[in-house]
Amino acid sequence: MRFLRLLPFLFFLPAAAVPVVPGAVTPEVENSTVYDPPPAQKLKAYYEALAHSGSVEEAARYEGEIYLILTRNASPTINFLMESASLAMEADDTETARKALTRVTELDPNYAEGMARLATLAYDDGDLVLAESLLKRALRLEPRHFAAWTGLGLVREDMGDYRGAEEAYREALFLHPYLDGAKRGLIRMEARLDGLSL
Repeated sequence: MRFLRLLPFLFFLPAAAVPVVPGAVTPEVENSTVYDPPPAQKLKAYYEALAHSGSVEEAARYEGEIYLILTRNASPTINFLMESASLAMEADDTETARKALTRVTELDPNYAEGMARLATLAYDDGDLVLAESLLKRALRLEPRHFAAWTGLGLVREDMGDYRGAEEAYREALFLHPYLDGAKRGLIRMEARLDGLSL
């Protein structure tokens, strides 16, 4: 179940000090009113900060903030289903998780995180074609989803598409330079492709 580790099921993170993100994320006080930027603006700033983070610890904090935004949905029903899927996966109840995530994608086909997480189950079922399709759909919706890029690399690697896997791992690392799964995947692909070129 190595794929599952690439897509953290983060719904409630412990409170932690998050570094100040340059630009829009910092709340500003104006006339005693706290300015709270919209999620899309926060997400953009966190992705930019993640790409330029200076340590694993700093990157982890930005990653956590990104997942908090990605997992939120305007629908309470979808939020409930996503939480149910997370709890089911923690209990190794993949069938319940699959039903919940399938329902999520039916209710909101534009919700990238639902697609990405359903892909993890398709991968563990051995359905690489479905996993790849779901990940591509997720990435069309959220092209900066570094975990989905890493997952796509893993799927392509298992399918024997080593060049495609290398490209996916590189894209993941461009977005998240400290992503361990993508680092290890890229090393494997570079070694594999070097061997094939000899």
